Amino acid sequence: MKFFTKFVMAGFLTSIILSSCESADDNFFQSTEVSPILAASVPDTMRVGEAYVLEVTYEKKSDCHSFSGFDAEIQQDSLYFVRAITIFTQKEGISCELENEGIPIDVDFINSFESDFYFKFLTANDSLGQPVFIDKKVIVIE
Repeated sequence: MKFFTKFVMAGFLTSIILSSCESADDNFFQSTEVSPILAASVPDTMRVGEAYVLEVTYEKKSDCHSFSGFDAEIQQDSLYFVRAITIFTQKEGISCELENEGIPIDVDFINSFESDFYFKFLTANDSLGQPVFIDKKVIVIE
């Protein structure tokens, strides 16, 4: 009788565990993408160590895209490359509505450059696959 009780208990616990792991969630596809930067408002001059708010407008391609953040990289002593990263999520059976609208995002930036530098905002690739940038020169003042 003890064996039968243990067997029933084990079967009961197994059925609870298996049913709680059942996935009834919708299937979906998710990926990260680089979205074009359409415009950037950057001060012409900056001071070392001061904080600035930059307005950067990226292209939201559809209602399935959401903004993830900016990927920024300093190259050499005078170049600051910036690209917009979005997350594309599509649920099974649901189509995405194209938007292609510009969404402005405020970005906090603390200038650590001690000499003049360029922001290079990735906007597209040309017909040869080479990146095209919006260039913004910043003069660093004392």
